Amino acid sequence: MLKKYVRVLTNYRTGGVMKPKYIQRAFLIDDNLPMICGSSDANIHVYKKLIGKSGHTWLVSIDSDAADNVYASANSRENAPGYAGFRGFGGSTLEFKLDTGEKMFLKGPWASNADGLYEDTGYDVRNKHLTYGAIGVERDDKGLTGILYKDKEPTLGSFHRLQRKAREFANELNIPVFCYSKSHGGSSNDMVEPHQKFYWDKED
Repeated sequence: MLKKYVRVLTNYRTGGVMKPKYIQRAFLIDDNLPMICGSSDANIHVYKKLIGKSGHTWLVSIDSDAADNVYASANSRENAPGYAGFRGFGGSTLEFKLDTGEKMFLKGPWASNADGLYEDTGYDVRNKHLTYGAIGVERDDKGLTGILYKDKEPTLGSFHRLQRKAREFANELNIPVFCYSKSHGGSSNDMVEPHQKFYWDKED
C-alpha cells in the first residue's frame, strides 16, 4: 500500500501523469452550510431517555446517526430564580418526543455529545456520527488537491473517523496531509502531521 501512495505522491509533486485509479485531482469544498435552528432541530427527532450518574437527564436520538443529537438537562442552579449565568437554549423550554410515545419538556437543556453521554450513563453511540469528507496532499482556497481518500457519501462512524484515516496516510508517507470533515454541526479543514497526538486518542 505504501508504494502505491509514494508513487502517487511523486507523480503529484513532480507534475507527472496522474493515474486515475490511484488518485483524484481535487475535492472542492462547499461550506455553505444551512443555518440550523437548534430548538426546531431537537423537536423533529424521537429520543431515548437515560439518567446519568450525575443525576442529569440525557436524551439521545434513536436515529442511525444518534450521536448527532444528544441533549442533557440543566442543573438546578441554572434554573433557579435570579440565576444570571449561561443557560442552554437561553433558558427556553424544549419539547422532546420519547420512544415510549410520551412527551418530555426540559427547561434550558444543553446540546451535548456522545462522549459526555457515555461517561455519565455508559450508553455508547460514539460510532454513530454521520460525517463526510476527504484527505489530500495539499490544500488551496477551493479545497483539497492530490486526493488520497474521499468519501462517496456521508458515512457513520466516530466523529474523528477522517482524522484517524488522515494520520494513517501521514504516517505511511511521512508527510503532513490535509483533512476536511463535515458533520451535522459544521466542518473542519486541518493539517494532520505524521504521528500527531490528539486529545481524543484516549478513546482508542
